[in-house]
Amino acid sequence: MTIKEARKAKAKFKDLAPDICRQRMVLEGTLHNAFKPEDQIRYCKDISKVLRMTPVSDPFVNHAEEYGWCCFMHWKESGMHIYSWDNRSPKFFSIDIYTCKAFAPMEVVGFTDEFFGDNLIQCAWRE
Repeated sequence: MTIKEARKAKAKFKDLAPDICRQRMVLEGTLHNAFKPEDQIRYCKDISKVLRMTPVSDPFVNHAEEYGWCCFMHWKESGMHIYSWDNRSPKFFSIDIYTCKAFAPMEVVGFTDEFFGDNLIQCAWRE
């Protein structure tokens, strides 16, 4: 598929399962200090409660030297990923939430702002 064909296909995106609830959110931010793995685990557990999601397992963290830490949380209703880049300034994170249960994005934004406090430099999000 060429880039032109891919762009055309994207423009024609069709909801193939309108009977299934699917909601996505990407939230990104810059930090003064690194988003450490133990904090990523705590974020996953706490946001699960805020969004009233049902954990299937504990959060799982992994590290890649050239990028940083990542964390995955599996929910009955789907899941979320956290990616962090510690080797840049300012530190950067990206949180990807995908669910089959509706949630309020502003709850995620508010929780994230509160979670990081003064460590948060800037935050942006989209659905």
